[in-house]
Amino acid sequence: MKLTLENINRVYTTEDQSVHALKSCTIEFNSGSQYMIVGHSGSGKSTLLNILGLLDTGYSGNYFIDNVSMRKLTHQQKAYYRNKVFGYIFQEYALVEYETVYNNVQIPLLYSSVPTSQHGHYIDEILQKVGLIDVKNKLVRYLSGGQRQRVAIARSLVNKPSIILADEPTGSLDDKNRAIILDILYDYMDETKILCFVTHDLEKNRRGIQHVIYINDGELSTIDGT
Repeated sequence: MKLTLENINRVYTTEDQSVHALKSCTIEFNSGSQYMIVGHSGSGKSTLLNILGLLDTGYSGNYFIDNVSMRKLTHQQKAYYRNKVFGYIFQEYALVEYETVYNNVQIPLLYSSVPTSQHGHYIDEILQKVGLIDVKNKLVRYLSGGQRQRVAIARSLVNKPSIILADEPTGSLDDKNRAIILDILYDYMDETKILCFVTHDLEKNRRGIQHVIYINDGELSTIDGT
């Protein structure tokens, strides 16, 4: 799988001003590779991730996944990509606090082609991997921060997506829980997956060989993985 951005520009306009969040960005992301996206606050990191994940479509330029133009997709086709191709992990978890772990992880499956009879198997499998099988019937509101982030990861991986978009997923965690989250993410990766990891702390979150993408005021620069 290959993601290709060509001359992407994103401008946010308010009554008072226009902010050029991304400027003429051209880059490729390839299967089997991991990308660390680094930059100061407001540099455009999350905007880039949102465009990659089809969460932001207000840009100019071209975006292709395996030579298929994302700008030409119907709403239904975009929904398919969001639910099946992408797994999203965010720092703020975005969980339903008054639902159980099981019900939170099940949400992507409700919009998938996976038969309802198989939901339990998919959910138990991923909860085993993230170490939460023993609390699957517990309400999310009673979990610790580290456990909540693992629920969010389980939800993002339950559909076995090919592309993982992680926006500061360890930013609010202590060193122990950061290590747990990184183990889960990097263990999931193989030659068929793409990981795009936004971080403000490259050295704490980087493992193995990654391509590093620096964003400064909406402009991209990359260095080879080392």
